[in-house]
Amino acid sequence: MDRRRFALTAVGVVVLSGCGGGGSGGSGGFAFPPVGAPPAPAPGEPPAPPAPQPPAPPAPNPPAPAPVPELATPTSLPASTVLSQSLAIHDDDINAAVGPGQANFWDLTPDFSIGNGWNGQFAGSGSGAGSGALTLGVTVGGGFAGFKINQTFAELTPLGPEMTAADGLKVVSITTDPQFQSNGVAAFLHAVPDARLQQTLDLRQTTGRVSLGWTGKWGVERGNFHDESAFMQVVLRDTSGGLLSTLFRVDSNGQSGTWGFAWLTSFSGQVVVLSFEQCNRGQGTSIEMVSVDDDAARSFIVNGDFSRGLTGWTVSPTRGAQNIRSGVRTLRGLDVQRTFYAQPDQSWGRMTDTFHNPSASPTTAKVTYTSFLGSYGAGVIYPPAGAPQKALAVWDGLGKGRDAGFVFGAADHVDYASASALNSSDGSNVVTMDFDITVPAGGTVTLANFLILTGTNTWIGAAGIATRATDVDAQAAAIAADFRTNVLYQRGLTQLQLDTLKNF
Repeated sequence: MDRRRFALTAVGVVVLSGCGGGGSGGSGGFAFPPVGAPPAPAPGEPPAPPAPQPPAPPAPNPPAPAPVPELATPTSLPASTVLSQSLAIHDDDINAAVGPGQANFWDLTPDFSIGNGWNGQFAGSGSGAGSGALTLGVTVGGGFAGFKINQTFAELTPLGPEMTAADGLKVVSITTDPQFQSNGVAAFLHAVPDARLQQTLDLRQTTGRVSLGWTGKWGVERGNFHDESAFMQVVLRDTSGGLLSTLFRVDSNGQSGTWGFAWLTSFSGQVVVLSFEQCNRGQGTSIEMVSVDDDAARSFIVNGDFSRGLTGWTVSPTRGAQNIRSGVRTLRGLDVQRTFYAQPDQSWGRMTDTFHNPSASPTTAKVTYTSFLGSYGAGVIYPPAGAPQKALAVWDGLGKGRDAGFVFGAADHVDYASASALNSSDGSNVVTMDFDITVPAGGTVTLANFLILTGTNTWIGAAGIATRATDVDAQAAAIAADFRTNVLYQRGLTQLQLDTLKNF
């Protein structure tokens, strides 16, 4: 076991101020001879015109204003506790994806840590306290209190910025990935709060019975909050969006209707909207081979095999909230609130914790973040060269999970134990980071920690534990070096969090 600890201490910086002076001296010299007056112009001769002057130089352009971050804003969008990450995977011969082009997800648990990460990067299941990444505890005066696993979905607050396709948000994709289709191509509904794939059906000319058929597969429900709405359903709506009939539905209570078949005969003579709908669930749904036929063998669907992409279909213009704030918990006299932010097309997610002191005197505390790795002692753990003493990279020495990383900035103490050899499990699956804070009376201190998940598995082709998780290393170095200058890393924070941030 390679156990490493390092402590960070404050370094005093002395600013030297220099000054200088000038001397004094006498003056001397000689007088210039008088200058004679110019001759008078001849009578009637006009005065010479003034010499031409060069044009004034153009005024310099004002300096460009410094970029400012897009701060957190209120939103009416619903919250979600499983946030998919839109990154390509590079180990699909070993590990599966959440959805097409989605390597991992960020799954919040009721103690507001990150649970599993999808590919077992972390050991959380959502079923017990202290089981995920970045669980939080506070020690004051020798007494410890943890952020308890009793958050409910109803307590959570979604915040902007609202995510769109420009941020990597996926709603419905066409895929040929064999993991998500069995007939060559499928439409995939991603696990967002409101993904809809719809087509208007004109059933006014049908003959006899009318049947609807489809194939595909719905995803496993993966959320950790029991009061969070999550379902997949196939419904008919009127042209104004009103619900006419639920043909199939699966949610936490089980399923109703038959997957893959429904009679539409009772809607003959009408114009209706067929709608495949996904609400959260953690994993999405693939839809294939849609057919609507009557007894005369006439088809009333367009592009039901999706061979022409989404031609004939309409996709809901969904926006997403991926900045989720917890309720407040009082830990050892400090009011603590957690916020998790993840932009879909980024390899990192950010946990931001505020510690408010409502008392009339300062409070000194030790804040401890504990993370449980899914590599269970086989993790190869090391500080990336580009972020010394500010980050850790992790890759699974048994090859069972994708790479991960932590960026914690100016921590006061970090503890970890790496596996000593490839395919060995003599390390520890626990990583801790400690921060010593003093919160003034009536004041607030903020700490931010970044998690990194990539689509790579460094174990593939690794010659030994000296091999590096290069994607994690590069991202960790960028965050550690550029947090204050690259507003991407500040996006979604509040001004108070920025003003009181201690460790970056």
